[in-house]
Amino acid sequence: MISFKDDNPVKENERVCKCISFLFPDCFKLSVCPKSRKLVVPLQCSLNMLEGDTGCSVWPSSLFLSELILSYPHIFSGKSCFEVGSGVGLVGICLAHVKASKVILSDGDLSTLANMKLNLEKNRLNTETNLPEPSIENQNVVKCIHLPWESASEKELQNFMPEIILGADVIYDPSCLPHLVKVLAILLNKKKSYIENREGSIPNSFPGDGKVNDAHDLDASSFHAQRINTSEVKGIINNAVDLVSRADPVAYIASVIRNADTFDRFLALADQADLRIKDLTSTLRPFDLLPYMKSYDRSSIRLFTVT
Repeated sequence: MISFKDDNPVKENERVCKCISFLFPDCFKLSVCPKSRKLVVPLQCSLNMLEGDTGCSVWPSSLFLSELILSYPHIFSGKSCFEVGSGVGLVGICLAHVKASKVILSDGDLSTLANMKLNLEKNRLNTETNLPEPSIENQNVVKCIHLPWESASEKELQNFMPEIILGADVIYDPSCLPHLVKVLAILLNKKKSYIENREGSIPNSFPGDGKVNDAHDLDASSFHAQRINTSEVKGIINNAVDLVSRADPVAYIASVIRNADTFDRFLALADQADLRIKDLTSTLRPFDLLPYMKSYDRSSIRLFTVT
């Protein structure tokens, strides 16, 4: 970790450069593994995780998603990938490393977006904000977009229609959850517009209000009944072995559940929007590629798919 000499007197905006080294075990034979058995990712980030610089910090769930991508590159290689709330850009760098066909990173904060682009350039990736669609097939090009969830339009989001959506620690602010669920519902729905779905449902409601969908593996009531130790969510799903068909879009959401009520709210909104959630935490476990990082508590992170 290297400190920058900065003329900025505001201490909470202090930046450092962290070099995160993913260490591949000897048994790892995949092509994503460098000859040195080490992938080093330099990142400019903030020392202040909470006050005013949230998007420029390295969060545990982004480390987890990065390990997941590097451990299971076949899931993401050749796929069009879109990350919501991309922060420092670590997940996007790992997606580019495993050769995702498209990598689109988004954030609602302009200063976070500027720092993210700087990190992509540090890792020898070209960044574009208004890139013509054909040229994004270049795997060294990552597209960065400014996307506040609350103002994102269906028309804007339908221009992307990725195969895989990713999100790290995006379930945190109750006031943002309706907008996050709306964004996920639009990105995941290839067949019918989200607006049409809402018009066909009970007035002033999300689709699915007033009915129980037996296909949902996880819902707010089952979660509430267990009333969690927030470091664990046990028994939410009985069988997560049946992974999502690659023919349909899927979102991978990694999250530390810090507040049970906030997570309850997310589950309820997802249910109302006809989104199906599965807990794959015990099924899809990444390799421990950061064994030296003692402050990184992988056991506190849950992995969900949303379809």
